[in-house]
Amino acid sequence: MTTSEASEAPPPSPPLSSGRRWLVRGLLILATVASILAVFAVWANRQVLDANNWADTSSNMLANPAIRTQVSDYLVDQVYSNVDVTAEFRAAFPPRLDPLAGPAANAIRQQAEKRTVILLGRPRVQQTWEAANRVTAQQFIDIAEGNSRAIGIRGNAVVLNVRQVLLDLVRQLGGSGKLAGKIPPDAGRITIMSSDQVKTLQNGVNGLQGLSVVLPALAVVLYALAVYLSPGRRRRVLTYAGGGFIVAGIVVLVGRNLAGSYVVDSLAKTSAVQPAAEAAWSIGTQMLSDVAQASIVIGIPVVIAAWLAGPMRPAVALRRAAAPWLRERPGLSYGILAVALLLVVAWGPIPATRMVVPVLLMVGLATAGLAVLRRQTAEEFPDVTTGDVGASLRGGATRAVRAVSAARQGNGAPTAPGAEPVATPPVAGDVVVAAPTRVEQLERLAALHDSGALSDEEFAAEKINLDRREALR
Repeated sequence: MTTSEASEAPPPSPPLSSGRRWLVRGLLILATVASILAVFAVWANRQVLDANNWADTSSNMLANPAIRTQVSDYLVDQVYSNVDVTAEFRAAFPPRLDPLAGPAANAIRQQAEKRTVILLGRPRVQQTWEAANRVTAQQFIDIAEGNSRAIGIRGNAVVLNVRQVLLDLVRQLGGSGKLAGKIPPDAGRITIMSSDQVKTLQNGVNGLQGLSVVLPALAVVLYALAVYLSPGRRRRVLTYAGGGFIVAGIVVLVGRNLAGSYVVDSLAKTSAVQPAAEAAWSIGTQMLSDVAQASIVIGIPVVIAAWLAGPMRPAVALRRAAAPWLRERPGLSYGILAVALLLVVAWGPIPATRMVVPVLLMVGLATAGLAVLRRQTAEEFPDVTTGDVGASLRGGATRAVRAVSAARQGNGAPTAPGAEPVATPPVAGDVVVAAPTRVEQLERLAALHDSGALSDEEFAAEKINLDRREALR
């Protein structure tokens, strides 16, 4: 860069006032808090108000051995609570075997619990369980959204009906149709919510549906406003914004683990129930973990993009190395981006990468980011060619080899990059080799600067260091 070009460079942006700095910090904090709340709102909206998600979660729970054992215990309890099994045996036995009716009923109960666990693992029973949960979920959603006609008639409650699973159990245990007929109509019905809780539910759902849309949008707007209000420091603030999404995801994941310990301890009154409670919490909040991980995955590219556009030496070197292709071959640049996006979608690290709207948003942001990067590199390195990049890479490799060789020949401690030895001159045999003159060192620095190995700032700093060393001689 010549002196005239340096004089035409835009002056550095003035520092932000104290009030604006605190405003930007406040916006970043508020945006991070909104991001944390948005994760919970999106999870609750997707988990509670989607019948398919509810049914899938319930199926995953039944597939867990610990939960399946607890469900089997409940079903067997339902059979013995609604049918006098001992009396059934007494009626079937001869009078002289009446004393054996009780022990036989207890023995059958133990066998029933084992058989029920096996029964609940069969595909047909699991399909029945999933269908029952899907009906319950839709009932819950209809009541929550005020679409259930039954509420105005009898104040309906939300009930999970597993009566069909209960009847299948009786038949699998060898019970007759007469015994199955003695099961009351309300057996196997688990009340999820009573009628007096419906109004509270409806008010909460109305707010939840709004928050699941408002909070994510609010977080993005606050981050964008913080970036806009930070001229001259926008890349740094953009890094903080990406870090805010990452922090939000980490906070939710940590909170999930801490809350899980409390919930499991409060629900599991005995050690026998604890494995099922832990499994239920893990499976029931898996979607919360997915949303939190999505927040982290969103934040990471933002941080990388801000770093890549920043003044750090590695970032500048990457931009310079990519400048010829970004500037002259846009088709190749966008083609590589398209392949990368397709690989991400095929990999599917988060559920959002399998949904149309998030994928379209990701494609739009990535395309816009590449366009900004192309414009920046074209302004910074308008004359850099592929030959310059190759020469710079070869020069860097040569310097690295020389540094390693010098470290091996010396005491094993490599010298700092760009530093010139000022100790005693090197000796070759009995002949003292003269140290390079100041002119020679200046010529070397100029060659490195012309090849792009040294930036303007580094070139100026090295000249100052050279003058200082000359003054100390």
